[in-house]
Amino acid sequence: MDTDETFPLRDALDRAVGELPPLPDLVPLAVREGRRRRARARFATVTAAFGVVTAGALGLALLPGNGPAPAVPAAPPSSPGVSASPSAKPDASYPPVVVEETPGVTPPDNPDGLSAAERERQAVHQQRVAALLDELLPAKVTGIRPVKDKVHAYRITAGGKSFWMTVSVRRSADRAPDECPDRPDPRIVCETAVFDGDHEAQLLSMWANEPGTSAAYVRFPYGGSRVRLSVEPEGVSSPVTPRELFAVVEDPRFLALVKDADARPVEEELLPPVVGG
Repeated sequence: MDTDETFPLRDALDRAVGELPPLPDLVPLAVREGRRRRARARFATVTAAFGVVTAGALGLALLPGNGPAPAVPAAPPSSPGVSASPSAKPDASYPPVVVEETPGVTPPDNPDGLSAAERERQAVHQQRVAALLDELLPAKVTGIRPVKDKVHAYRITAGGKSFWMTVSVRRSADRAPDECPDRPDPRIVCETAVFDGDHEAQLLSMWANEPGTSAAYVRFPYGGSRVRLSVEPEGVSSPVTPRELFAVVEDPRFLALVKDADARPVEEELLPPVVGG
């Protein structure tokens, strides 16, 4: 499965037709009452579930990452105009998982040729994101593992199944908010939500991979970047709804991580689409 940030959502929306059964409406997230799940307890649950396993219909093999996860600092280094964010779980550790796109073929180490310092910085970013996801996602998500050498990618566990999750912050010249489709389509449920004052996010549930299995997306521009949170189906629909992803976005600590990644990018810049050709 492709986990890159750039994939043709807008094209898929344009091609959508309104002849298939409707998806259920998005349900507003129940009020969260000071829920603080223990990361170590949930890590113990996922450790048993993540060995060498098959990841969905594409047969991706998941292997434990080499070496321990990096220690999570109390806050990322501050940048001009960016306040340091508090740590959600400074003592938590989320060992990375290696994804074999071809089962039995271990991918090369450090495929992008990053320096040791940059690899460590990106790994720490993933640890901090994983810690916040561990706290803010609903309790049905019982495991979270960063994907080694893919700073935007995570594997989450829910209901005994493993799913791709993306948390991406990429610099982009395109600052316009994403708009919901202007024609109804029963395979798509889309709404706009406001957060952090007057920022708008697109919350989208749409069929993906095969009929009847839905992915969940939240997308929005922030600062000089475009941000995406998504969970893809793996034989069954995403266990996390767009509203539940949006609950992560609303947390000030997550936005602090977004601001830091906007000021000190951990991903390549998102290039504008090629028009014409």
